[in-house]
Amino acid sequence: MQAFMPWAGMTKRKFVGTIAFVAAMFVAIGLLGHLWILNSEPYEIGRAAVAAKLGVDAESAALKRLAPFEFMDGAFSGKALFVLCAPQSACFTVVAKMRDGRWAVVDLISRQ
Repeated sequence: MQAFMPWAGMTKRKFVGTIAFVAAMFVAIGLLGHLWILNSEPYEIGRAAVAAKLGVDAESAALKRLAPFEFMDGAFSGKALFVLCAPQSACFTVVAKMRDGRWAVVDLISRQ
């Protein structure tokens, strides 16, 4: 009995091309999500909340690269989850929710 191997009929060039395409799609999705968060209201209120907690300028808090994120935005409800770090390497997971069309930070979780 022969095992199912979808790549068995592929040339090495096609296989490498397929892997490169899939990797490029993951990078593109990550970059688009990153840009979406950077241009959102939850990002700004999250920066202000982290800055207030640490006693630093809001401009110094920045989105952590390659950190997981979640962002759902509707007309009257939504949820955002992302990681912000300050210059002192203090990082926080920001949990923001929209209720009745207004965003608010509901939790700041310290990360090590």
